[in-house]
Amino acid sequence: MKEYSNGEIVVCWQPEKCMHARECVNGLPKVFNNAQNPWINIEAATSEEIMKVIDRCPSGALTYRKADKPEQSSVRIKVMKNGPLLVEGNCTLVDGDGKEDTVNGPFALCRCGGSKKKPFCDGSHIRIGFDDSKSEQI
Repeated sequence: MKEYSNGEIVVCWQPEKCMHARECVNGLPKVFNNAQNPWINIEAATSEEIMKVIDRCPSGALTYRKADKPEQSSVRIKVMKNGPLLVEGNCTLVDGDGKEDTVNGPFALCRCGGSKKKPFCDGSHIRIGFDDSKSEQI
């Protein structure tokens, strides 16, 4: 995870979660520009503008927190119709081998089985036409 701060907010970037929906790049190209290095220029807009665009990130690859506030400790999981599980908050993921990894939310977990980034969603549910009404899954 990479963090960028302007003193008011801290923007957190977790590339392994990204679904490449481009909400950030399309919403605020002067801040989020993947042709630059680093690709996030947190000084190019106000904190409010940046937070508004990050709130549209469907995968949770981009998050923010107020610089003077501690991170959220509770977890909330939302089932998206014909889509992933959206997890808000920080939690520990345990893989099939028992390896634990702390993950900072929000992030999206795959429900369709088609993701190449499992357990995270990569948007494959759209490509494969996942329909949760025909599934025994959550």
